[in-house]
Amino acid sequence: MTIWSVVRLIIFMLIVPMCMGQLFKFILKKELRTLGITFVLGFFIYSGIIQIISILCILTVASKPNAFETCFKGCLLAVLLFAVAGCFRFDKNMLKKPDIKSLSTDTRIFYGIFFALVIFQMVMAVSTRIFDGDNSFYVTQSIIAQKTGAMYTVDPNKGGIIPVDGRHALAAIPMWIAFIAKAAGVHSTIVTYTVWPVLIIPLVYFIFHEIAKVLFADNTAMIPIFMIMVNMLMIFGNVSIYTPATFFLMRTWQGKSMLTSIAFPAILLIFLWMFKETGGEEKTLSQKASFWGLLTLVNMFSGMCSEMGVMFGAGLVALLTLVLLYSSKRMTVLLGAFFSVIPNLVYVVLYKLM
Repeated sequence: MTIWSVVRLIIFMLIVPMCMGQLFKFILKKELRTLGITFVLGFFIYSGIIQIISILCILTVASKPNAFETCFKGCLLAVLLFAVAGCFRFDKNMLKKPDIKSLSTDTRIFYGIFFALVIFQMVMAVSTRIFDGDNSFYVTQSIIAQKTGAMYTVDPNKGGIIPVDGRHALAAIPMWIAFIAKAAGVHSTIVTYTVWPVLIIPLVYFIFHEIAKVLFADNTAMIPIFMIMVNMLMIFGNVSIYTPATFFLMRTWQGKSMLTSIAFPAILLIFLWMFKETGGEEKTLSQKASFWGLLTLVNMFSGMCSEMGVMFGAGLVALLTLVLLYSSKRMTVLLGAFFSVIPNLVYVVLYKLM
């Protein structure tokens, strides 16, 4: 049973998002259809599916017995349909080995240090237990959903029945964790503290690595050095319990952690891709909606992480759009930016209604 649970964890945390990314990779530009970026795309689509179905269930059946069972069945059906469809579009060409031989000896050493630091953080995140007051609420909500079927209607501290709190309920990361735990047949705390960091930590550093590839496109030898610096900031960033580094390594499972370590860097990365297209001799920006579509998914994820993601995600998009508008000299970027923040506007309405 343990082996079968591990297999299901691999399926629902690695294979499912990869297959979803394969299904929708057509929205990416050809040069971006790599294995890693395809997985990131699938990750955001995966979160969006769980988010939409979870919020619909919270708004409609949260007060009924076994509400999460309804949510779980809906999520499972949608997830498997998209994943199976993506299997038929799998591109084997993405599995080619990276060209390591072309790297200098110094670059290889720096990459070795970088990977060693990432592995060190993963091991410490799994093996070290950090007490945090939020554990008693967010993690417990995942457990309650998995074990009793209630969705934000049980007080995790006292056990009594409470009305649905929109501030917490609309940030549906605990429901995503509960879904994976139930699908894999393991306890929610195992997914939260042991499995989740193994997925999130490498994903975060991959996004930063893609940022570095844009920033140091003319000097690739600087990329691993930049990544080592990012690692150092994360490892030694515990100067307060409120820093992004503290949340990233000690509260990896929490929505606010993924907001600052995944959503915001992903927004920056997407705009860097667009800035890159305006930096050529022609200084034109592709008419394709791929960047704005991906940005919409990231904004959905921001709202799923935290109430603050709704405001700050839209604010970051607005700020970077002004820079892009100046760089591209095209008013159409305003239309794309507006389209990408529609999820944020929907969230504002939902928060007002609840």
